[in-house]
Amino acid sequence: MASITFKGRPTVVLRTYQVVRIGNNAQDKSLDFCLEDKSVAKLHATLTRSERGLFLVNESSYGTVSMNGQRFSGPILITFRDAINGIVYLRFGRVEAFLRVSGSLGS
Repeated sequence: MASITFKGRPTVVLRTYQVVRIGNNAQDKSLDFCLEDKSVAKLHATLTRSERGLFLVNESSYGTVSMNGQRFSGPILITFRDAINGIVYLRFGRVEAFLRVSGSLGS
């Protein structure tokens, strides 16, 4: 099982092949999370759950995305091994999120 939580927002359970779009554009109704922070681009990142794990892609040309304190620019595969006590710490610009993973991500 996998779920993502942003501070002050409800937890969203991620289903297999579900794409979660994260950004800062109140006019874009296709965003799953619209973060009201200037450090987040209009379409900042996408998170997709697959059978192998979770694919996190930095979609922004200038914004930062980090996992467990490490910045990256391209796509990254997140597996259960990346979790610290069941949690993967994510940051989109200055906005923190917690990705909770338990057991096999493939189920």
